[in-house]
Amino acid sequence: MATLQVSTASNAPTVDNERVDELRSFLTEWLLGTGPFDDLTADVIEPEQDVDTDVQTDSDTEIGDTPSPYLVLYGYASFGPAHRPTVRDAARDHLDADGELEGLSDDDRDALIDAETEDLVYDYQHEHAEDFLRELAAYLTEPFIVQTAGYEKCRFPLVGYQYMVDPDGEITHVSLA
Repeated sequence: MATLQVSTASNAPTVDNERVDELRSFLTEWLLGTGPFDDLTADVIEPEQDVDTDVQTDSDTEIGDTPSPYLVLYGYASFGPAHRPTVRDAARDHLDADGELEGLSDDDRDALIDAETEDLVYDYQHEHAEDFLRELAAYLTEPFIVQTAGYEKCRFPLVGYQYMVDPDGEITHVSLA
């Protein structure tokens, strides 16, 4: 059986310079996608300016300007955000309904909920994509575009889509396959 090959990449939109730490914290709450070979990488890049020569790196800004931080998202996986705290709440509710949390210490309860969360998070992929993009928009200064394409062997693309969100939170989703 062939393995699905998937790649995801985004443009590199600039983000609000004042909210870089908030954005990094926000990104840790999300599983952004998985694939047969990797998870997606999302990071905020803060270009550095060479103070000795007044020449900056990783930016198209004027000399003397501070380069803007930007967001990157890439990897060999499908873009399918799942919000970990939401999944954790669902895992807790599921375990509580089954009575599996009764009589456990706080540490054992948390360990069981964490394990159930990791098992469930993959079931929630793609269900929170629009929530992720709407919340991400608050950190952006320009539109964010992410594309995923995938295939199996030499066949036509089986997966192909693009999401775009502008800083106002308007989302566009296009199927490319």
